[in-house]
Amino acid sequence: MSTRQASFLNRATYPWVLFAFIAFAVLDEGLATEIYVSVDGHAQADGRLEAPYGSIPAAVEAVRALRQSGNAEPITIVLREGRHQLDETLVLGREDGSRARTAAAVVPQYGVGETTRPAHLTFAAFPGEHPVVSGGVPIARWTQPDSPPAGLPDKAAGKVWVADMPAGLERFHCLFDRQGRLRRARDSGFAVTSSGDQRTLHFPAGALKRWENLDDVEIQVRPFRPWVINMLPLASVDEASGVAKTRVSATYEMSVLPGWVHNPSGCNVWVENVLEALDEPGEWVVNTATRKIYLWPSDPAPDGSPHGILAPSTSELIRVEGRIDYDGPIDVPVRGIAFSGLTFTHADRLAWTSDETRLGWGMQHDWDMFDKPSAMLRFRGAEECSVTSCRFLDSGGSGLRMDLHAQRNRVEDCEFAHLGEAGILLAGYGPGTKDVNHHNQIVNNHIHHFSEITWHAPGIWAWQSGHNLISHNEMHHSGYAAVLITTRVNPYSNRGGLNGEGARTIRRAEITPATHETQTGYENWQQREKYIHSRHNLLEYNDISHAVQLLSDGNGIYVSGAGTGNIVRYNFVHDNQAHSLPAAIRCDDDQHDTLIYGNVLYKNRGFSAGIASKGVNDVINNFIVAPAAAPRWGYLSFEWVPVTGSKVQRNIIVSHRDGGSALAARPRASDRPGTAGPKLEQIDMDANLYFHPTDSHWMDEHLSRMRSVGKEKLSLVGDPLFTDAEAGDFSFQPGSPALEPGIEPLDVSKMGRR
Repeated sequence: MSTRQASFLNRATYPWVLFAFIAFAVLDEGLATEIYVSVDGHAQADGRLEAPYGSIPAAVEAVRALRQSGNAEPITIVLREGRHQLDETLVLGREDGSRARTAAAVVPQYGVGETTRPAHLTFAAFPGEHPVVSGGVPIARWTQPDSPPAGLPDKAAGKVWVADMPAGLERFHCLFDRQGRLRRARDSGFAVTSSGDQRTLHFPAGALKRWENLDDVEIQVRPFRPWVINMLPLASVDEASGVAKTRVSATYEMSVLPGWVHNPSGCNVWVENVLEALDEPGEWVVNTATRKIYLWPSDPAPDGSPHGILAPSTSELIRVEGRIDYDGPIDVPVRGIAFSGLTFTHADRLAWTSDETRLGWGMQHDWDMFDKPSAMLRFRGAEECSVTSCRFLDSGGSGLRMDLHAQRNRVEDCEFAHLGEAGILLAGYGPGTKDVNHHNQIVNNHIHHFSEITWHAPGIWAWQSGHNLISHNEMHHSGYAAVLITTRVNPYSNRGGLNGEGARTIRRAEITPATHETQTGYENWQQREKYIHSRHNLLEYNDISHAVQLLSDGNGIYVSGAGTGNIVRYNFVHDNQAHSLPAAIRCDDDQHDTLIYGNVLYKNRGFSAGIASKGVNDVINNFIVAPAAAPRWGYLSFEWVPVTGSKVQRNIIVSHRDGGSALAARPRASDRPGTAGPKLEQIDMDANLYFHPTDSHWMDEHLSRMRSVGKEKLSLVGDPLFTDAEAGDFSFQPGSPALEPGIEPLDVSKMGRR
């Protein structure tokens, strides 16, 4: 090996390189070492710009050799233009990161705070170039069959090409071309004929068959509950009885959807990966028994054949992993690894394969799986790592995960788009005393068109993760919710046993039996809250639109079963007009001590409310303006449980022309009269401004009732006189009645990406 495996910055010869990597150079620590990687490589590669390595793993091994020889300086692996293929997950361990921890400093309440020390190891793009980290394996030698394969629709005859699966790949669930992720062949769908259970499906005649490649066939199912969708492998099909079995259990029984669920297609089951459904350009089918891939190309070569087709080798491209002591109290994390300017793409969806690995490990409603390799970039036991100016595009799974131990990590100025599942997931240990996922920072990212396969996957989810700063992100076009802050794993309940939602994540040895058996309620939540670590998150200045495009009962921002002190403030939540949206912002079951402050809710539909609260939470200085419909319940809705101690102050509600209640106390549908539930009189309610564009008496009854019990004394009725709401200027014109009760004007221009 050459003694000069990497070149130091040369101020005279490479001033532009010095500028690009000045962040990695510190005078008192020496200049950063650079190792170059090119997709072409070099016959005598030693990492210099003139003799780059041909792969990322080769460069990592060179860095490890440097470390073993005593080099402790910051090192940058510089990737040149092109597609850098990974055939398996690249694992970076403690030997790749810094052994030194940042000197003790004041830790901010939220996020990372100031960072001054350079990363120990950085993966960065060469200046002006756009390298791609890809899990795709090329598929070559496409031919047209002499005759159409059995089952292929007539319209596809002569248009479908066939190739062999790449050697070494046993199964994959996605396929890519130069334009992005291709659609796996999918039928038009059907509705179940009667109620089944979690592994039994009743189907109409002809909808399912005993296909030759049944082992490869999956059904996408909307089970009984409206907030989830599952992709399940088939185990058997009895065409005569119309009964099929799945190899893996659905989240809920596979039954007819409730009548109130938004379901314009009328279907709740779709079949994927059968030749009968291959009827459009861009669709494909794989048969792992014959090892054949069938594709109708949508971006063909001049001769009509597919080109640039890739199959994913793994669901996880890079994992940064420390030493995890799962059952013990102390993990030893990796520190100081950074990624900058890279594009991650072409990873697989992590499929459900058995109940043993799935049941009890699903986090709230199985919206994701606990501690699983389902994202392209994964931190599992990591501190002081960063991801900046990167792109996570066109993949079957999620973009990025921070699992178990994750602290003081940053994700900034990145794009997450066209993902099969989630954008960013922070998931600590399950409920218990081990609280090591906190103080991370997700700032100024563009997260859009995610949840394209698994419709319930969120843009950002903090599960058992606290003290995070989630700020200035733009999120739009999701199948379900944009942001989740939740735990919703109840350590007091054995309902469902170990197979219940998230039950196996509970650290039962750390939880006292008395707490384990406690029931829900604010006082009991206060006793359990010490085990719930999704607390003190600051969600601010985000722009959220076009949520809940595919499922039902979802929200722009959703907080549920989380800990204390979460703050949702100064977010612009707008143009969420799906008929299936209950509320733009919602505190759902078992949620208390949340502050919802200074948010602008503009042009949202909300069949239930603009803001909904199912617990003791504060709603202050929010603007609900230009609602797309009058809600069934109030524009502010308090649901199911007592809300004594909640605050509703200095909010502005501008009614839809059809009116509707400004505020409502919504009992549980099954509650009997007199059952303890929410009452508006329980709320500290005052200094609000209400306006109906045509009915000046809209609030007369409410204000009379509340003033009789000492509430709403300073509240007013009148046009808030926004300067220009259509242009996003929610400041007040002179003479606005909002000025009298001290309502703070809100500036939408400060919300969203900077």
